[in-house]
Amino acid sequence: PDHPVYSAWYFMRGLTAPIFFTTTGLVFVFLLLKDGRPLGENVRVRKGIRRGFMLLFWGYFLKINLFAVLSGRLYGWYFTVDVLHCIGIALLILIGVFALSQKIRMPFWILLSLLSFFAFFIDPSFKAADWSALPQPIANLFTLDYGSVFTPVPWVGYTLFGGLMGYVLHVRPKLAFTHLFPLALLVTGYLVSHYSSMALIKLHQLSGWENFKSLAYNNGLFWRLGHVFIVQGIFMWGIARLRVVPRIWTKVGSETLTIYCVHYVLLFGTWFGLGIAGFWARSLSPWVCALGAASFVAAFVVLIAYIEPIREWLYRTLPAWARYRWRVARVVVLRSVSRRLHARQRLKTLSLVRSFLF
Repeated sequence: PDHPVYSAWYFMRGLTAPIFFTTTGLVFVFLLLKDGRPLGENVRVRKGIRRGFMLLFWGYFLKINLFAVLSGRLYGWYFTVDVLHCIGIALLILIGVFALSQKIRMPFWILLSLLSFFAFFIDPSFKAADWSALPQPIANLFTLDYGSVFTPVPWVGYTLFGGLMGYVLHVRPKLAFTHLFPLALLVTGYLVSHYSSMALIKLHQLSGWENFKSLAYNNGLFWRLGHVFIVQGIFMWGIARLRVVPRIWTKVGSETLTIYCVHYVLLFGTWFGLGIAGFWARSLSPWVCALGAASFVAAFVVLIAYIEPIREWLYRTLPAWARYRWRVARVVVLRSVSRRLHARQRLKTLSLVRSFLF
């Protein structure tokens, strides 16, 4: 734990998810507002809804162990919530906030601001609450007690903050190519990461709300938000100085879902039970891990560089019957999961009724 390579990895590991969530909100809201059409006609609304549900599907599908499913078993960790679930829910929430702003005639940016802070401020209450009365697949959306790695609260807050930045860049798109906006992000990031705890203590003294105090003494959310602003400011300033953005950068950015899905299966081996983590988890030296991580990243850059020929080759070589069986298998799995969920819910409801009556 004291090795500098491990310390650098540990810091970057904690920064990856906040950047991912925030950037998702920034890009989606910018494109949503750029379309300019009302809710019912906006193409980005339809794409966002489809993307949100697709991310939820892949979030659960990536956790399937094919051998367990074929033998009729469904493990509890299949229903745990991860990054993809939260990003899918965040996209749906952004669309809901956009629809609400048009319905009640409140500026979109005000709703984004209020809800982003609310998602952070309410987090201690969610952690302290007892969610055991809910079915476990639903409880996993609110608590980490059953194995979830992320929950929508507070992580959706990062996406909402990113949406607020996307709104600013939509109103003033040229700001991204100036020195002023990146500098403002750097200063804001420094202030948020260093002085947010002090501000939360002041809010606790003024309001008496214990959540402010809890966040002040465990201030990972705003501390990381400040780092996100700093990183985005640096990248925004650097990209604006480039005459030509390398094509591979934009290509990698457009294939983040592919990268995540492939890396998840390779690392954790959920589909087949064989993954890198199963062989070398916590057993390699820091320098070997660093070399392996660099090789892993390089391999994915090469994969994305040739992703179109690979997809075309797979489509040509994969027989039609296999493609058909794959579609049928997906439908069967989804129906089986749905039936099991309904059966569990009915049993839990019956047990509650019996305990109440008898």
